[in-house]
Amino acid sequence: MSDRTPAPRRYSEKEVGLILRRATEMQRAEPSAPDPTGLTLDELQEIAAEAGIDPALLRDAATEIQTRRPASLAARLAGAPIKIEVERRVDGELPIERLEDLIPTIQAGTEGQGTASAVGRTLTWSSATDTNMYTQQVLVAVRDGHTLIRMEESLGGLSASLFGGIMGGVGGGVGFGVGGPLAATLGLGFGLIAFPLVAVSGSYLLARAIFTGQARRRREHALDLVRRLADQVERAIPEP
Repeated sequence: MSDRTPAPRRYSEKEVGLILRRATEMQRAEPSAPDPTGLTLDELQEIAAEAGIDPALLRDAATEIQTRRPASLAARLAGAPIKIEVERRVDGELPIERLEDLIPTIQAGTEGQGTASAVGRTLTWSSATDTNMYTQQVLVAVRDGHTLIRMEESLGGLSASLFGGIMGGVGGGVGFGVGGPLAATLGLGFGLIAFPLVAVSGSYLLARAIFTGQARRRREHALDLVRRLADQVERAIPEP
C-alpha cells in the first residue's frame, strides 16, 4: 500500500459560491439566528478572511454594489455610466477638527481647480478642469456613529467631446466629404448612402470604445481615492 496522503480536494469558484450559500441558509435556519436573510459586511469579512480574501477588496466590492444602479439609456449608448458614484461608510465618527486634514489627500486625487467648504460636520470639495471635461465632488459627513465618504464625478464633458468630436469630425467629414464624391466617381449610386453610414457607424464604435476605457480608468481612480480617504479616517478616529 502507498503511504502517500491524497491531495486535498480543491473546489471551483462555482462550488465555493454554492457551499457558502448553503452554509448561510443552514445558519439562518438556526433558531438563534438574529436575521433570517442576508449577511452583514462584518459577517462577509469573516468569511472572506477564512477564505484568504483581502478584507479591503471585499469592502471595495461592497462599495461598488451599493453604488451600482441600472444602466440608463445614455450609459448603454455610451458604453459606460456618464456619472461615477463611489461611497464608503467607516464605523466611528471622525473628530471635526480632523476634517481639514483630508483636504490635501482630496486635492491630490482630483483634477482641476477645487474649493473646499465645511458646514457643521460635513466637508465638501468641488473641482473641475478648465474645459469641464471632468467635474468632481467629494463629500465627507460625520453623523450617527459613522463617517460617510462619497465621491461623484460627471463624465458628461468627456462623452460630449469624444462622441461630438469623433463622430462629427471623422464620421461626418470623411463619410459625406469623401464618400459621396468617391461613390459618384465610381458610378456607385448606393455609395452615396453606404459610405456615410459606414463612416458614422465606425466613428461611433471608436468613440464608444475610447469612452468605455476612460470611464473604467476614472472609476478605478475614484475607488482608489475613496479607499485612501477611508484609511486616513480610520486612523484618525480615536480608539473607544
